[in-house]
Amino acid sequence: MKKNLRRWGAWGMFLLLLACLSVRPGRAAASGVYFTAANDQLLDLNDETMPFYSNGVLYVSSRIFEESDLGDLGVSYARSSSLGLAMLYSGTLDLRFDLAGQVAYDKVGNLYSGYAIERGGVVFFPLNLVCRYFGLTWTWTETDMAPLIRVKSGSVILSDSDFVYAATRLMSDRYSEYTRTVTSRPPDDPGPTQPEPPIQAAEGQKVYLLFDGQDAAQALPELEEVQATFLLTAEQMEDGDLLRSLVAGGHAVALRIQGATAEEAAGELEPGREALWRAACVPLELVWYEGEADLTALLAEQGCVPVRRQLNAGRETAMGLLRAIGQHREDVAVYWDDGNLEALPEVLEGLKEGRYHISAWRLTA
Repeated sequence: MKKNLRRWGAWGMFLLLLACLSVRPGRAAASGVYFTAANDQLLDLNDETMPFYSNGVLYVSSRIFEESDLGDLGVSYARSSSLGLAMLYSGTLDLRFDLAGQVAYDKVGNLYSGYAIERGGVVFFPLNLVCRYFGLTWTWTETDMAPLIRVKSGSVILSDSDFVYAATRLMSDRYSEYTRTVTSRPPDDPGPTQPEPPIQAAEGQKVYLLFDGQDAAQALPELEEVQATFLLTAEQMEDGDLLRSLVAGGHAVALRIQGATAEEAAGELEPGREALWRAACVPLELVWYEGEADLTALLAEQGCVPVRRQLNAGRETAMGLLRAIGQHREDVAVYWDDGNLEALPEVLEGLKEGRYHISAWRLTA
């Protein structure tokens, strides 16, 4: 009965707002301003509810979860100031955030990639992690005033377009009030730190992550459900256990040729091919080569394609690398040289939030 009343209430709000809509205002969105909604409820627009990006990760306010009836997301919020913990819970699930230690874990001690951030006494949570853990979804919708970030559960009623259309008048009023508040601040009060701009993929855009074979042991635990491409020398391919674990995980294996001439390169192809087939029954199709010799004819004859990079991870920060990826509007390959794997978890999080397809390199790549 309670859920039915909420559904009727949501439809009532839709019809009421629809009846009083005026022409949608044509104005430019202010930088760093975001609307937030929980299912069919629009949150107030202020510093305590404003989402932001940090190191490529989108954070949303605990205000979404503080009122159990707000949007009926089914996730509640609690905080223990004495323990330095913030917790989200639903039924038998709970996710705990150590604010000082910057870690997240559940009640049985499983650790998760992500942490909460406190700003102005309000806790903000990494949205992608929270949605995955509690089975929620979220969408990003452009509006005439500011983008809308909408967190949704199975009880959502309105589509994103219907919600934006119905709530235009309310969004306009709150946007105008917020901008008045911002412009009336004293010069020495800059307000909250502005969010990083989102990194969004072009339609169907793929990112290929390339790792040296020597970094496999460190990279594999971070990759989890995504696949990458590993570059192994003929000598490294003698490790049958490594080849089998990579192939079983859906990863691609490329032979890293080190010879300086075409003749030397040809001498490395056959041992690599034999090792890969012997260990995992997979044909050799990919070759990584950065020498000056022209291997075009040799690779074509052997049925192989070259693997090439567009970006180097180098010692770049996660946000810096995400910005670099965001400048490419076509498929892009990122080579993780120098063993710079510290930024990998945050980069993966940012790529997933940006709707990139993280893929292993294939023969048709």
